[in-house]
Amino acid sequence: MTSSTVDANRNLASELFGRLDAGDLDGALALLHPDFVSHNPRVAHDPATATGLQAFADFFRAPAGKALLAAGADVRRIVADDPLVAVHNRIALPTGDVAAVDILRIQDGLVAEHWDVVQPVPDEPANPHGMF
Repeated sequence: MTSSTVDANRNLASELFGRLDAGDLDGALALLHPDFVSHNPRVAHDPATATGLQAFADFFRAPAGKALLAAGADVRRIVADDPLVAVHNRIALPTGDVAAVDILRIQDGLVAEHWDVVQPVPDEPANPHGMF
């Protein structure tokens, strides 16, 4: 792993989130590997009928995905360790803000895999440290 690879992977993640935040779904999809896999359990994917890339696109074209795109992601930090990149972000949904960490695996200069962990941001946290 070279620092240039880590930097390229960090930049790819930043570009992906920037395109999603701008509502440029087609531009974001262009950054996904043809063999892309999403591990998000809300993304319906039957490998017998669609690729992971198509399933991810279908999710963002459905109402829940459109709401997520409209909310945008306020990226707070990006941590890269080739070939993995973690993006810590805040999403302002109509139902309340959530904190998310998206983990991306980069392959051949494209995002090949995606995992995410999401939790609500409490109105009154039990400590003064904050989530961001």
